[in-house]
Amino acid sequence: MILKGNQRSGAIDLVTHLLNAFDNETVEVAEISGSISDDPLGAFSETEALASATNCTQPFYSLSINPPEPITREQYFIAIDRVAATLGLEGQARRVFFHRKNGREHAHVVWSRIKLPELKAINISHDRFKLKALARELAAEFGLKLPPGLSGGPKQTPDTTLAEKAQAEASGMTPEQRRHDITEAYLASDTGTAFKNALSHLGYTLAQGDRRGFVVVDRYGHVHSLTRQIDGVCTKHITAKLSPLDPQYLPTVDQVLQSIQDPAPPAQTAKLLTELKAIQFKRRASFHADKAALSQRQAQEFQFLQMAQQAELETPAANLFDRFPTFYRYPLFRSVFAHLRRRKKLRLQHHHALEREALVRRHNREWLELTRRERLLRLLDAREKRALETLMLRKSRDHQRFHGKAARAFFAAAMTPTAPVDEGTDTRSPDPELAALELKYSSNYQPIHRLFNKAAGIDTHEDDGGEGDDTPHPDDPTSSHHNRK
Repeated sequence: MILKGNQRSGAIDLVTHLLNAFDNETVEVAEISGSISDDPLGAFSETEALASATNCTQPFYSLSINPPEPITREQYFIAIDRVAATLGLEGQARRVFFHRKNGREHAHVVWSRIKLPELKAINISHDRFKLKALARELAAEFGLKLPPGLSGGPKQTPDTTLAEKAQAEASGMTPEQRRHDITEAYLASDTGTAFKNALSHLGYTLAQGDRRGFVVVDRYGHVHSLTRQIDGVCTKHITAKLSPLDPQYLPTVDQVLQSIQDPAPPAQTAKLLTELKAIQFKRRASFHADKAALSQRQAQEFQFLQMAQQAELETPAANLFDRFPTFYRYPLFRSVFAHLRRRKKLRLQHHHALEREALVRRHNREWLELTRRERLLRLLDAREKRALETLMLRKSRDHQRFHGKAARAFFAAAMTPTAPVDEGTDTRSPDPELAALELKYSSNYQPIHRLFNKAAGIDTHEDDGGEGDDTPHPDDPTSSHHNRK
């Protein structure tokens, strides 16, 4: 059970993230409580409106619940209630969302920190330590396993920040993979210059930072703190090792970014864009159907009110609802006009004016909610389009990284055929054509020095010392074996 929470602002960014149907397989709005509006954007906007009357700049508390194993909805809400009691958020307006991503379900909860009627923000202190202690209790109660950082064991890597998570989504490389590569390069280098060259070979650039002495810029333009990328080594040792390097002679971050060019988008971009547009069209079709139904209903209500008022002018008011029994069939009519009918002292024309004004105000509120819903759809469309662009950029960078990996494996095998390079286990699935290319290069190779000797017409028997390397290769077009075919 992993509980991560933080105070934040930005209602629009938050609600579009929680309703993003492109990055998640399913999105479910499970609860919206404590607010007048029953749609997510309206509920979040209410909290921001209340916060404008205070000095609070972060009126939301956002929590994510990630269980290592599937749990029931009842257990989810038990955990939500326990978190609220621990952080002092009981009775506050909250919104609960459930996402399913990569086959795993997780939950998001957003509370309002503005306490009513005092209009004061609830102070939440030491929430990280409280959530860690509560996560241990809930894991023991639900029979779940804890990650090493919570189970009492040593923590191997620092916490991943939101910025690092966004960079990982854009680049396709996790922070753990990046730290592993940079740490290996650091441990294998004797000097600062050797470390700089090793980083360059891996696709990173050592640059001078604005606030720090050194930063690392990857091939995608993301800037990382050098000390956070090297595991198990303190800052003092890193500084001592890199002391011969003068940051003034290293490129700046802006200079590195100007030299980086993103690869071209892959061919499946058009297909995914078409699928996304189909999903958005279906969502907008439902909105336009509701819009047409609302327009028709409001026109009927206004016409019915005019008929009822005209009949009231011609007949006694006591017989009005006997002649129009469907008038009170609508709950909205009863809530709007019931209190007006009890005010007998008002003149009939005044009654009619008040009824028309009340109906117009209700219609305006309904159109305002529909307009807010339309705005939310536009924001969701833009957010999902950015998510598609990020996905395509990540796929392009993955493809580029796999090509670089294949090339390094080929040249390493050509130079040292008896010691193949172990590239490690890659959890991603490379392109099938690329995998076939790697297999071809790794199986049908010749030592590069033999290729040079053949081009120069040098006898390979003498050069190789008669160790049996003169056996003709079946794929060599210059060999006698090939000529006999």
